[in-house]
Amino acid sequence: MDMVLEKKPLGFADIEAQTALELPDRETPTTVIIGCLAVCGGQIRIQNVDVTVAAQICADVDVLNNSLIALTGATTDVLSCTIKGH
Repeated sequence: MDMVLEKKPLGFADIEAQTALELPDRETPTTVIIGCLAVCGGQIRIQNVDVTVAAQICADVDVLNNSLIALTGATTDVLSCTIKGH
């Protein structure tokens, strides 16, 4: 006994019933470079972080920099923060 399956097109209800998972956007890993002039005299590198994390780190460095300027009376930035993409 041969069984022949007939193919029929999917209806709108069949398509709407399907589930699809959406992947999050991929971000290119970045490097955060914190320049430290007065305290450490060099750079601190934080590599392979998400862009959002890098922005938060630089925001924190900016707040710390402003606090150090207010405390020391420095006329230029004590700390700097740079985000570099790969």
